[in-house]
Amino acid sequence: MRLGLPARASQWRSGQSLVEILVAMVIGVIMIMGAVSIIVPTIRTGGTVSKSQIAITFGKELLDNIRVYGEADWHNIAALSTSSGNFYYLNTTSSPFTIASGTETRAVGTTTYSRYFSAAEVQRNYAVSGQPIVTSGGTFDPSTRKITVVYGWSGGPTTTIATYLTRARSQIYLQTDWLGGPGQDGPATSTNNKFATSSNINYSTTTGSILINL
Repeated sequence: MRLGLPARASQWRSGQSLVEILVAMVIGVIMIMGAVSIIVPTIRTGGTVSKSQIAITFGKELLDNIRVYGEADWHNIAALSTSSGNFYYLNTTSSPFTIASGTETRAVGTTTYSRYFSAAEVQRNYAVSGQPIVTSGGTFDPSTRKITVVYGWSGGPTTTIATYLTRARSQIYLQTDWLGGPGQDGPATSTNNKFATSSNINYSTTTGSILINL
């Protein structure tokens, strides 16, 4: 003889199963939402790090190219406007490089990166040993420029890196007359016929020559 469950017991068992299913679904949704809240920021962070690395490479590349450009001919750097708001980039599609005004952009995947640089005059305190660079109260140094590179990507932050470039391999001008004698203090911004100071020399006998008195 087979005994069945009472009707109420059967209904209660069915209702309990439905509640268990709903509870399981709610728990599953909560777990999925928790996982998504962890994974999405991680993906975003990874994407930001990747873009940041590309942008840094982009900016440092421009700075390195500027160094090469200035070493090849200091006039390339000295001729740039140092007024506020003048931005430049290097056109590297040809050799030698050329200067262009404005901002350079480059697309990598679905992201557009930008970069440019500016040049600023530099002052030095020639009264102090080592002739340090100062922000004010110094004397203009025509053989040094501060270069600031700005880079970033669309929708992201911009970053700056700066360095000082100094004329070391190319001449600004050639002096052939020393008849003015001593008295040229600090850097000269144009050609003349003087020098700073010295002793036991003959600079007046032959134009363009400085002779040592023995």
